[in-house]
Amino acid sequence: MTAPEMLRLSLRECRLILERLVQAAGVPAGLLLSVRDCALYSTLLPGPGLVGIAEQLARLRAPPAAPCRIVVEAPRLVIDCGGRHAWLVAETLLDLAIDRLRRGEEAELHAVGIGEAGELRVVTGLAEPHGLEAAAIDANGEMTLRLRPRAANAPSLLDHLRHEGLAASPDIWWPLYHASHAALAPDTLESRRHSGTIRVEADGRIVGRNDEDETDLSMLAPGHPHSEIVPSAS
Repeated sequence: MTAPEMLRLSLRECRLILERLVQAAGVPAGLLLSVRDCALYSTLLPGPGLVGIAEQLARLRAPPAAPCRIVVEAPRLVIDCGGRHAWLVAETLLDLAIDRLRRGEEAELHAVGIGEAGELRVVTGLAEPHGLEAAAIDANGEMTLRLRPRAANAPSLLDHLRHEGLAASPDIWWPLYHASHAALAPDTLESRRHSGTIRVEADGRIVGRNDEDETDLSMLAPGHPHSEIVPSAS
């Protein structure tokens, strides 16, 4: 049997699908974009790639054991992450390390109590927009995050994805794609009337901005011959 042809995914498509999936996993709204980017970098770095995304998404749902807290502040900065998944704390830890670097202190910090500690490797990608190289090193259960300046004009992980796309097996990608669609609100007449920049009430009354485009809003009123929701093919 011939192996299926590999898909070539764009940066936009990867972000769109991963953002839906991390939202469906219950990630708080304030962390949504950060965790989405962590998931994206996890697929770009050496490791399981897209194959491991579903497992990591399931583990994001685990409740933390305790609040994050500073265990030691000087001379080393040690953070107890309370059992949180690495994707939930990666950007915060990076911000703290960058703050130390900018203030002329040791360009590293130490973290314990991280769920899926190996996934803290995503700081490699998160640090690139800051002009920094980041490394997460596991030393007997304590993760050390170290920073150093990045070489000027060095290509980034996103540069490669922008130009080359992400190669993905259809067997791995399509289940993620369909799971992301399942996370959306069902396509109903009610959901259609409350999407976009305006709201169309059941009696046809428009609430909100009306751009006066060519959309036939009467199609969103019950009883219109084209208002019936047609199920998509399975």
